[in-house]
Amino acid sequence: MTNFLKVSAIALAATLAACGGETSANGGAATGTVEADTSQNWVEMVSKTEDGGFLMGNPDAPISIIEYASLTCSHCATFAEESLEPLTANYVSQGIVNFEVRNFVRDPLDLSAALLSRCNGEGPFFQLNERLFANQGAMFETIQGADQASLQALATPEALQSGRTFVGFAEAAGLITLVGGLGISDQQARQCLADTAAVEELEEMRNTALNDYNISGTPAFLINGELANGVSSWPQLEARLQEMVQ
Repeated sequence: MTNFLKVSAIALAATLAACGGETSANGGAATGTVEADTSQNWVEMVSKTEDGGFLMGNPDAPISIIEYASLTCSHCATFAEESLEPLTANYVSQGIVNFEVRNFVRDPLDLSAALLSRCNGEGPFFQLNERLFANQGAMFETIQGADQASLQALATPEALQSGRTFVGFAEAAGLITLVGGLGISDQQARQCLADTAAVEELEEMRNTALNDYNISGTPAFLINGELANGVSSWPQLEARLQEMVQ
């Protein structure tokens, strides 16, 4: 596993507020005429992509948005809260935009939450993702009240190799109980948190963001395959969308 997972509890506390960053391109323009297609309920059409993200909407929409997001990033939580209703109602449901979320994991707590959000596959992913963002403040408060020596022990190479790390962080943050109310049993949650293939997939997704797109902060957005400069909030993204659909 990469070094970013091997952080102490002290380092974890420092990462909780460390999100955001500049992007370096303007984002791709829509091609051709942007026309609505309401022939299907696109909001309920969710699929997993070859790159490991989860995509909502018309796969042939003229505008494709990819968000690289961290579940321990406060700016990402704000984007999730502000964007959900207008993005789905005004763009995804009209068949003109599809929206994909890819995880950009930054620390063991983030990775633990990401594993749980992906635990039941594409069907409930967006609901779980939104609930985890909505619970972010409570998650931080809970884990900051946990025994810090125990958290440090969970970040050791021995704990990582034994599979205890992400189960332990999820327990300390109250996440297993949270997702238990959303259709993921205690046993299933623990299995997902110990899934090494899923951990490797999340690490690879992060590496792609770093190496292919030079992403250094979250949230970051690709619009039609190009990194969007100056877009890190819903008002900024919606302004860009309005430019593209007019």
